[in-house]
Amino acid sequence: KTQETQPAVSGICMRISCGRCSGRSELSLGIFLAVLASLFVNIQCWPFPGAAGMPSSGPPALTPATLDRIRGSLWGLYIGDALAMPTHWYYDQNHLKRTFGTIKGFVKPVDILPGSIMSLSNTGGGGRGSNSGDIVGGVILKGKKKYWERGGNYFYHRGMAAGENTLEGIITRLITNVITEKGTYDHDEVLNRYIPLMTTPDAHNDTYAGTAHRMFFANWVKGVEPRKCPDNDGHNTDSLDGLVNLPPVVFASMLAGEQATHQSTTQCAALFRKSTVLPKFSLLLADLLVDLVGGTPTRDAVASCARRVGVDIAREVERSGGRDPMTACYVTQSFPAMLHFAYKYAETPEEALLANANTGGENVARGAVLGAVLGAGVGLKGLPVHLVQGLHNHDEIAVEIDAFVAALTH
Repeated sequence: KTQETQPAVSGICMRISCGRCSGRSELSLGIFLAVLASLFVNIQCWPFPGAAGMPSSGPPALTPATLDRIRGSLWGLYIGDALAMPTHWYYDQNHLKRTFGTIKGFVKPVDILPGSIMSLSNTGGGGRGSNSGDIVGGVILKGKKKYWERGGNYFYHRGMAAGENTLEGIITRLITNVITEKGTYDHDEVLNRYIPLMTTPDAHNDTYAGTAHRMFFANWVKGVEPRKCPDNDGHNTDSLDGLVNLPPVVFASMLAGEQATHQSTTQCAALFRKSTVLPKFSLLLADLLVDLVGGTPTRDAVASCARRVGVDIAREVERSGGRDPMTACYVTQSFPAMLHFAYKYAETPEEALLANANTGGENVARGAVLGAVLGAGVGLKGLPVHLVQGLHNHDEIAVEIDAFVAALTH
């Protein structure tokens, strides 16, 4: 996740000079990234599904096949997140390979990442900055501020187990459980549970919380009401991790129609982030997921999503020369990269999620969203059993997904 410099696209080569990397990487993805990065920067100018001139489809029926795809999407999200966790923000692929070889399944992370920007991050709010603030250690991530110390070079998810989910995956589980219990997406109830999750010592095992969460609690400790705590530092907030929590909200609201789905989805995207960019991408993801669980073939749905933003994804994947894109966190770069993986590996979700893990960069949010997309396409029946059962919290997640799906049918 970059905190200082945007990757620059020049000619046919994209150079990432990233605050999260322990080096610099050049990716010759040619026209794919050059075209997509430049196009997505201007996404606010494009029509979205439901806008004038854009056809909208009706909600899918909750057939057994649809329910299997919903299960697959949620399982895929957790699998994609956990597979990529140990290589998160590795921008030097040589270092990644020296450390892990080739990722072939769930792996425990190492404790140290030379050049880790967690050592330069603002412990009192968003972005980089001083470590004198006490949001990290005093309000959230209690007992873990020592891992943010200057020069510590601690890896962002050190101490987590193989197959364990990062903070965004854990929050997605929280949202799923709220929907199950309330029968609908309840924004205030999610916030009511989010705050103790974040402020209770050892309520989760992650060591890292992104800019949006740190800024939220910087406002919360001042007495700001939770709905008004989301903020934006103008640099790190409009990132793909803001879409990770959306799939259960999409599935819970889609039967009420497109307008209800869009309303709930954009509301969820604003839970922790004050953004004018993320709501637009949240609508893209919502419509893509609805198409997929409704039975649209994965490549057709992904290509349709890409066309809505002016991209011929099949052509761009072909022109990539077999290389997979490594990007930073910014949603204008990471969302098209996710579409690349989804289209290229549409029929082989395990290959897709392992390729994502081995590519590095901002691969955790990308892996979670990618897993949700591909899982919605192939269903639970299309996901490898060893990946489903290999999740660290498999038993708890299985109960939660079963309860969520049962709630959808009542």
